[in-house]
This record gives sequence, C-alpha cells and structure tokens, in this order.
Amino acid sequence: RGQAAPKPQPGRDGNRRGGNRGGRHHDQEPLFDGPVVPLAKTDNRWVPVKDDSAVVRVNKLVQGILNKMTKEKFNRLATQICNIDIESFDVLDLIIKKVYEKAIDEPAFGDMYASLCVQMSEKMSDAQSFVSIVNYDSNASANAFSSNDGPYYWSANVNSTDSKVIGPFTSAEECVDVALGDEPMEPIERGSAELEIVKLIVEDDIFVKIMKRTGSTDEFYTVFFAVSDAEEAGQSLSQKFDDLDACLNDAKKKNSFKFSLLNKCQDEFQKADIYVDWKKEKSEYEEKKADLTEKERAEAEEDLEFRRAKIKKQMLGNVRFIGELYKKAMLRENIMHECIRTLMKVDYVKDEIVPQEDNLPDEEDHEALVKLFITIGPVLDGRDNSKKKNTNDKMKSYFNRMKSLSGDMSLSSRLRFMYQDLIELRA
Repeated sequence: RGQAAPKPQPGRDGNRRGGNRGGRHHDQEPLFDGPVVPLAKTDNRWVPVKDDSAVVRVNKLVQGILNKMTKEKFNRLATQICNIDIESFDVLDLIIKKVYEKAIDEPAFGDMYASLCVQMSEKMSDAQSFVSIVNYDSNASANAFSSNDGPYYWSANVNSTDSKVIGPFTSAEECVDVALGDEPMEPIERGSAELEIVKLIVEDDIFVKIMKRTGSTDEFYTVFFAVSDAEEAGQSLSQKFDDLDACLNDAKKKNSFKFSLLNKCQDEFQKADIYVDWKKEKSEYEEKKADLTEKERAEAEEDLEFRRAKIKKQMLGNVRFIGELYKKAMLRENIMHECIRTLMKVDYVKDEIVPQEDNLPDEEDHEALVKLFITIGPVLDGRDNSKKKNTNDKMKSYFNRMKSLSGDMSLSSRLRFMYQDLIELRA
C-alpha cells in the first residue's frame, strides 16, 4: 500500500513476463550457421604437470643415509638404501647420482661406495617393475583400445598421482573418445582421490593414460597430450617398437641400475674439457681485473683456484671410482683398456701402442693415468694368469710408454717422479 507496483521481470527469452507467457520464439533465427573453424593449439593449452613428490622425498632420505655412511655402519645403511621403493626411473637415477657424487667427492672411500653399488645392483635388479609398456594389455579384451598389436613404447615414470585430471567418465572407451576428440576439456583437481592406472595407449600421436578410482568400476579419469609434448609434460617415452620383445628388452636394459651407473661414469670420463666453465670464468675475471681492488682480486683468484682444485679432485675421484668398480667386476676389462688409451692419448695398432698426433695428454691426464694404474694395476696385470697373455702384452706396451714418459724432460719433475714410482711399484 502506498508503493508503486513492481516492474515486470524479463523472462528467459528476453521478453517481460506477461507477454507470450510460457512460450518461446519458435521463429527465432539460428545463432550461428557458418562453417566451424578447426580448433588450434594455443600457447596456454593445458599440459599435465609432472609429480616430483617421490623424488623430493627420496632425495632427502638418501642424502641423510649417505651423510652417515662409514665402514663401521656400512651393512646397516646399505640395506636401508637397497630397501628404498623405486617408483620410477627418476628415483633410480637420483639414487645413482647421489652415490656417485659421494664416491668422487670422497675418493678414499671409493671401495666402500663400489661395494654399495654392487649390493644395489643385485637387490635392485627388478627395478624394471616401474617400467610400463604402452599399447600393451596383458589382460586385453575384445574392445578396440585393448589391442596388443602395437606399435609399442615404454615409459619409466608413469604414475597415477597427477594433480589435475579430466573426468569423471563411465568407461575407459569414453576416456579414449574424449582424448582423440576435438572438443577441449577442462581438467579438475584430483584432490585426495586414489586412482589406479587401467591402460596406456598412443593413438593418432596422442598419449592417453586411463585411470579409475580405486574400488570403483564405473568412474574413470584420463590424462592425455600429444606425443611431441611428452618432455614438456615430464613423461618419459621411448622410441617406437614394432616388436613387443624388442621393446621389453630395451626397457630392461636401459632402466637397470648397472647400465645407468656406467653411463654416468662414462659421461663424466668422456667430457672433452672439464675446465670449460672454469676457463670462461677466468677469462671474465682477467677482463675486469684492472677495475678491482687488491682485496677483490685476491678473493676472486682464491675462489678460482678453489674451483679448479675441486674440478680436478672430481675428475681424479671419477677415475678412481671407475677402477674400484672394475675391481668389483662391475666393469669389463676392455673398458679399462679404453680408459687407459684415452688418458695416455694412444691408439692400439697391431699389438703396439702409437701416440696420437697433435693430441698430447695434459697434466690431469698424466695424474689420472697413474691413479688408475695404482687402483687396478694388480688386478689388470695378471702376470701369473696364462689366460691373460693378451692383457700382459698390452701391459708391457703401457709400461714401456710410461718409462719413456718418465724421462721426458718436457714434463714437470712431479709427473716424471710419479711415473718412476709407479714403475718401481710394479717391479
């Protein structure tokens, strides 16, 4: 009473209530009748984010164990490392990296860390359990997406802990349809949902991971991306294999503890110039040296010398660790001969070693060569073993070369005396 009547509200069709009530405009023109433009890949498209929580947790655990490692506590602590659950190759690679860094940083304990590697190689021999085969289902049914016809891929870091997933869907087939379709889907937070992997496929160059909620039979989720985006998504993916056995053998070899450890040692050993970064820093220092105070110059030179000493220590530690691995039968003898020839800068031609032209060993090569022979000499020499005649002939050639180097006046007296001491040690 005393107030104006309320204004009529617009209806769903945009008209005010009261007119054309309850109906729609059946003669309304279609909103769009033109051709559909194909979807284009945008710069901010959704790509799954790699879950690194397991790596972070293992990193802290392994570092703590290695910091306590001594020969007295070796058995107990080695068992703790060997019992770590290897959830992915990233975890395995992290453990190898940590042990390797400790071994080269503490060369006096190289034999202890080599023994640790032997135990890890034996007890982690089934680490390939974290490898997943793509386009293969041991329980394949008749539906299209469970074909075992290949092609096959392997991946070493598949998990079901993605922070964001797409779904839910009522079937695995629906997950595949969505992944291969053109309609964009918004991911949702996985939250605390426990998921388990059902199937991995690659179809039309799209990697599709199908998961379901644990305990459910009709609640499925998926994560998918172009194969070309695998690295960006943090998903390892091998080359394509047409044969399943070839795929399995390749996965087993490349995800073994021993293969990964030896690759790490080889990569470090074969670095063309270990001082490349140091030389760059020294060159930058020389350019601005004139503008620095005497105190600043002293600090910079001290830091450069410290870094150079650390690089040299790591290089010598790596050589010694390689020798300790050979003594534990983790490396074959031919690898040792290759290391010796690389350090000595010689080629083996018709049972004779020939110095390489324009490729002389530097000071670090000489020192590393002596360290390597001190470590493996008694094992490699094998003078009392008639089966090692070929090895004995090579050893004779090596020491003839070192005898020549011990009298080379172009070398520093320190290096000449190192060779002389080694020759006397063998006598």
